[in-house]
Amino acid sequence: MAGESPARRIARLMHARRSFLICGHIRPDADCIGSQLALARVLSAMGKQAVVWLADPVPEQCRFLPGSAGIRLPDDREAPPGELAVALDTPNPDRLGRIAGRVLAMPAVVNIDHHPSNIRWGDPHWVDPGMAATAEFIYLLAGELGVSIDRDIAVCLYAGIVTDTGRFSYDNTTPFTHRVAAELVERGADPHETYERLYASHPPRRMRLLARVLEGLRVDPNGAFARLWIRRCMYAESGAGPEDADGFINFARDLDGVRVAALFEEMAGGGVRVSLRSRDAAVDVNELAARYGGGGHPGAAGANVAGEPEEIERRVCGDVRAAPARAGGTGRDTHRGEAGGADVA
Repeated sequence: MAGESPARRIARLMHARRSFLICGHIRPDADCIGSQLALARVLSAMGKQAVVWLADPVPEQCRFLPGSAGIRLPDDREAPPGELAVALDTPNPDRLGRIAGRVLAMPAVVNIDHHPSNIRWGDPHWVDPGMAATAEFIYLLAGELGVSIDRDIAVCLYAGIVTDTGRFSYDNTTPFTHRVAAELVERGADPHETYERLYASHPPRRMRLLARVLEGLRVDPNGAFARLWIRRCMYAESGAGPEDADGFINFARDLDGVRVAALFEEMAGGGVRVSLRSRDAAVDVNELAARYGGGGHPGAAGANVAGEPEEIERRVCGDVRAAPARAGGTGRDTHRGEAGGADVA
């Protein structure tokens, strides 16, 4: 219908369908998973059938989210269920990983996302980079569908908002974000429990890995650019895996005087996963990541880059140093949620 908002159009489609596949990006985070689980519960409250798919396992810190045990990791032969696929927090189909082909083959695909790098795929798509987290869309969609937010929905959405706003510290945090969070707490989300589960329940292997990674911290002489490496041998030596490295880049980004931080991670199949963070509004790491086929947000982006690790580091560091530098910096964190163009540690 002419002039119909994306939220209204998506709600109309959901009222008209009975079964749904809800999918999200590879190496899923709390915003992706929380939004998936919350939407599944909203649809269930409407008497609909909803199945949640991911290509990668749910990280340990997200397994407290209600419904997470029911998320399916389909094998390569499993046919997708449902009449309508809903891809959440996923800026392009490649980010769905090994389930992408099956999702795109479904009769209809809806895309809901807040990444500026979103290619506006799906019909319809609801993309708004002004949203702090995909969880905010699901909050609005629940209202559009006439579903009251219960405790389980609140817990899932609150986790997504907390993580993608850096615990309400990033500049994507808006008055609307705080109003939504307040209502979610009123509906049963527990801020203390959320913090404990997401940030204060790390296994010893993560600390062993972090110790190894921080030994290799390097900072440019002017203090503006810091970088870290995760080598494959570090995983073997610490007993950790890639999921245990979530957030490591923040240790470089949070150094006094640092404007841009990078984390380079050797991938098992070859190449390097590059994560970038910017604290200077003059340096858009989404644009930098796009040069390598990635993307994300102005303050948080990434790319998976093929080639020799040392050459990739040389090229990325050169691009970072050549980026516009604001005299003295701003000190303002320009992070806009999690990066969307590639996996980000």
